[in-house]
Amino acid sequence: MRREDREVTNIDEIKQILKDSHVIHSGFRTADYPYVVPTNFGYEFDDDDQLTLYIHGAPVGHKRELIKQDGRMGFEIDDGGPLMVPKDPKQNTPSFAYRSVMGYGDAELIEDSEIKKHALQVILAHETGQKLSEFEVSDKTIEYVGIIKITVKQFTAKAHGGDDPEFN
Repeated sequence: MRREDREVTNIDEIKQILKDSHVIHSGFRTADYPYVVPTNFGYEFDDDDQLTLYIHGAPVGHKRELIKQDGRMGFEIDDGGPLMVPKDPKQNTPSFAYRSVMGYGDAELIEDSEIKKHALQVILAHETGQKLSEFEVSDKTIEYVGIIKITVKQFTAKAHGGDDPEFN
């Protein structure tokens, strides 16, 4: 990471960034160029702080075809931070505050109905802020929805701004 002063290494801070963010930009491999798709997501950490991400969508489509060919992918998640306006525009230029998590992993298409149900509950809990157990997912939804599980191999986090006294 070029700007080590902005690196976030505390796992609790990283978890907070994920909690506060609601769109993942997933980049999949093609023969020519990356294919990037923004979607909502859910996430969970196991006891060893292994990060797993879930995204959902239609049960058919371009990203699913790309995953069938090669499940290696990259991702970026950020909290959509605000513009930071300098107190003195002659001394500083505007900047953006942000917190982000970026990385890569292996995407797989999930067909197992129990894993699909769990993934949908994780996504709904993240997006609504409610408890995982509060969501009943119908069999019809489970049958129709396409779930992608991303086993994260590596990630970094970064933050900038929000507390800089030179900005409003």
